[in-house]
Amino acid sequence: MHRSTKSKVLPRFRFVDLFAGLGGFHYGLEALGGECVFASEIDEELRTLYCANHGMNAERVFGDIATCKEEIPDHDLLVAGFPCQPFSKSGKQLGFSDIERGGCIFHVLEILEKKKPNCFIFENVGNLSRHNNGKTWKTIKERLKGLGYCVRSTADPLIIGESERHLSPHLYGYPQRRERFFAVGSLSYLPKDPFPVPTGIQPTLADIITHAEDREGGLSEEEIASTEINWQGRRAIELWNEFVRNLPDQQRSFKGSFPLWLEEYKADYPYATQTPYDKMKGEGLCEKEAKRLLVKLPPYARERKPIFPLWKIKYIDYNREWFRAHEAHIDPENVRQIRELDYTYRKLEWNWKGSQSPDIWEHTVQLRPSGIRVSNPSYVPTIVSLNSSQRPIYGRYKRHLTITEISKAFGFPDEMKLPSGSVAATKALGNAVHADVVRLVASRLLRYSGLQIMHTNEGAQEAA
Repeated sequence: MHRSTKSKVLPRFRFVDLFAGLGGFHYGLEALGGECVFASEIDEELRTLYCANHGMNAERVFGDIATCKEEIPDHDLLVAGFPCQPFSKSGKQLGFSDIERGGCIFHVLEILEKKKPNCFIFENVGNLSRHNNGKTWKTIKERLKGLGYCVRSTADPLIIGESERHLSPHLYGYPQRRERFFAVGSLSYLPKDPFPVPTGIQPTLADIITHAEDREGGLSEEEIASTEINWQGRRAIELWNEFVRNLPDQQRSFKGSFPLWLEEYKADYPYATQTPYDKMKGEGLCEKEAKRLLVKLPPYARERKPIFPLWKIKYIDYNREWFRAHEAHIDPENVRQIRELDYTYRKLEWNWKGSQSPDIWEHTVQLRPSGIRVSNPSYVPTIVSLNSSQRPIYGRYKRHLTITEISKAFGFPDEMKLPSGSVAATKALGNAVHADVVRLVASRLLRYSGLQIMHTNEGAQEAA
């Protein structure tokens, strides 16, 4: 695992770090001998931390990139993890129409046009390449090619029919699963696949966890309190464990295939050809009466539209068929108790197809708006940036991960300072880029682009 050390040699290349956040790009590039000559981060607290963590002079760390583009010096490499919210499936997907964030990429393009660095690296959510039916990335890519760059991305299929191959730390032996879109560009030619090859090394989340036998001395009272699972979350896991234990092994067919929506157990509202709202309007119910009846339905069934989207019809189909087929193994009292909890705890997403244990506590778990997500215990699942209660749970210790443990999962050094408060720290980490993945991507790109780098001593995990 990467631990940042200051280079004792002259810098091999100069880079600028845009939308810098906690400086994941900085850690990865510094390990290769790079010198940061300019950084931009709109959040004031993160700017202060950036200077402290990376030993940067505040005169080289700026705020909103829209107001400081003229301050950027010549450089060899530009890196940008531009805002992902406009392109994320978890948001409204406004894309370029997002007034505050969607157009940030155009500031980057303007800088590339003016300064013409040898190469660049972009990082974003995997959905960027699919956003607006692929038109968003196509627009960006065409602009980059027009500036003279040879552009490669993890959305480019190497063979006909191949799907996207976004990069995730767990592919290189690091205990975090987080598929991210990467694009690289060079004024020199790049091979069709310039990205690091997966190592096949099995990640081990336990390596970064404060172990049970060390917990009393290893965690502060504040950390112990911050890692406690709220009572509903803990109760929900116990009840769902009971639900799963009642199922014969051969009937756990929902694992890894679709989320289990408990509200569809014995549900009978219309969904295939019309919505409940459309049916109510067709029967002549007034808006007030329709509203009164809709609140009795699951939130996802309250749409005031004539028909549900196909994806929702598909999942309702799957769930109703599954519940009918397994009704003999479902305890109505267990269902009743789960339904006493908040709605968010009434869904179960079993995301690890290779699971051999029916016990949720044998996995990593997240309490998400989409439900209780059960994942591989070998790595941390995607960190949600907006809610500290959604921090991953290390099931074997029945607690949330600490902020420090999550930071380690990003390849950050132990001594790195984080924003004050768990909410701000979780948000910053949720928006961060993995330092070691950056190093692996950059080490290849810089060599292809003819820039000298400092060789790292990472053994098999170098993968470059």
